[in-house]
Amino acid sequence: MKVKQGNKELLEKEFEEFFQANYSRFYYYALRYIPDSETCKDLVGDSFQFMWERIETFRMDTALTYMYTHLHHLCIDYLRRQEKQEDNKQSYLSMLREWNDDDRRESEARIVVIMRLIEEMPPLTRTVMEQCYVYKKMYREVAQLTGLSESGVRKHVMKGLNIIRQYFSVKYKKGGNYSD
Repeated sequence: MKVKQGNKELLEKEFEEFFQANYSRFYYYALRYIPDSETCKDLVGDSFQFMWERIETFRMDTALTYMYTHLHHLCIDYLRRQEKQEDNKQSYLSMLREWNDDDRRESEARIVVIMRLIEEMPPLTRTVMEQCYVYKKMYREVAQLTGLSESGVRKHVMKGLNIIRQYFSVKYKKGGNYSD
């Protein structure tokens, strides 16, 4: 239904007066449901925009009731979305905790296996691996401690790492777990 130009100007004027007279009323109404003032301003603005887009059907006698109803529905929809987001966030955090626990358990299992593999290495390689990876010593320090050159320490580290890599590559190919 098309509104004549004079009628439209009158409707726009009435709408502007309605907006000026009622904005804060609707804002405080929304604030009763939602404790965030910016969100309330957005919802009230959305309600007024919704009415503005239907200015041709604007009627002063029903505008107040219509706005309260529309704003009420927007608030309820917003709260439902927030609740859904909170549920999703809690589910995500729960999954993360579970994954972190699984990762931690898997890492601990790997460490146990690696330590067992290091214990089974030849004595000099075992000493080099323990000093470098358990006690975090530099190759130079391990060389002085064992009487090897830095190059010799590096060769024993490579030998030890190859033993560990071989073990885990066989486990991955078989699909095994680390508690074997």
